[in-house]
Amino acid sequence: MECAKRSEQEKTDYGAQWCRNSFLKTVFVPIAPAHITRDWMGERYNYVTRENYDYLVRTAIRYASLLGVELKHNPGSSIGEGISNIYDELDNIIGEINLNIEPYEDKLQFVLWKYHHWGDYTFYWLPVKFTETLNPRLKKIALSFIHQFMHSNGMITTNKASDVEWILEWAEDSLNETDPCDRKEYKRAIKSYQSGKAFNLMKRIDKKCYYRNLPLAIQRYAPNNEFEQQLIDIFRDGLRFIGKDKPSIMSYGYDPLEDEDRDYHPVDMERMIRVVYDLDDFVSEWMMDWANGELRESYDISPATQFVLSPDTDQIYSMDEYPETFFKWFDRICNLIG
Repeated sequence: MECAKRSEQEKTDYGAQWCRNSFLKTVFVPIAPAHITRDWMGERYNYVTRENYDYLVRTAIRYASLLGVELKHNPGSSIGEGISNIYDELDNIIGEINLNIEPYEDKLQFVLWKYHHWGDYTFYWLPVKFTETLNPRLKKIALSFIHQFMHSNGMITTNKASDVEWILEWAEDSLNETDPCDRKEYKRAIKSYQSGKAFNLMKRIDKKCYYRNLPLAIQRYAPNNEFEQQLIDIFRDGLRFIGKDKPSIMSYGYDPLEDEDRDYHPVDMERMIRVVYDLDDFVSEWMMDWANGELRESYDISPATQFVLSPDTDQIYSMDEYPETFFKWFDRICNLIG
């Protein structure tokens, strides 16, 4: 207060003048933490250690050498400052790729990561109700394709989705409060998802594949109209996303902001990309509303290519285009059957 009196001006000044706020010119020196503890598989570890620092330094020097860069390291005045410095020094030479320091078991490791481009839709849900209108042979081809496509990419059906289970429970509990005009529709949908048509179709897709050689079955099918031709073309093109030698879209799910102490959880890719029965019933509508509500409070897990570095790393970071081609293909089938 004495300083304020000494610096008092004759007129009101709404700016930040140095004479009134000289403390704003003070530089605060960052203090690196001496301890950072986290739980891993029931054990509590301190990650600010000499071993972790040495590991990160050797990792950074190794990766810099692969980039053809000589990394100059300032060890600082403490282990914590050394870890902070080696992070900044590596981050400055890797370009547009993102860099994390993450705990793994009892050690710290560098992780390079970068997001892939999501598609045009917020949710990539494959509605399978359309298969009920197909002729028997094409229906078996469609169900077999969806079965293999789903399992190859780690997708789940609404039969195994916990949010759908809760939605059905809420809907049952609130039937008495539901508008009489909607009550019959809600009862029918609840029964369908619990033990009826929707449940059985999802179970069939999850468990049953009618063709051991699906590519041959698709090749031999003679379409009867333009819609069938387009569907067969999409299935044929979609075979590149099926097989044990193909990556799973879910394997790209990565949360660079993961924190054990956070109060909220992001919406994972299993909820963003899944097999559903129908896009137009109240169950899908509630699923979408629920996810959108959570997205306003948190964020979604998006496909990213992550690359863990070590002192033995022998290649530089690279990305494939699997997620981008996956979403472009998904756009086509959504536009055809949506």
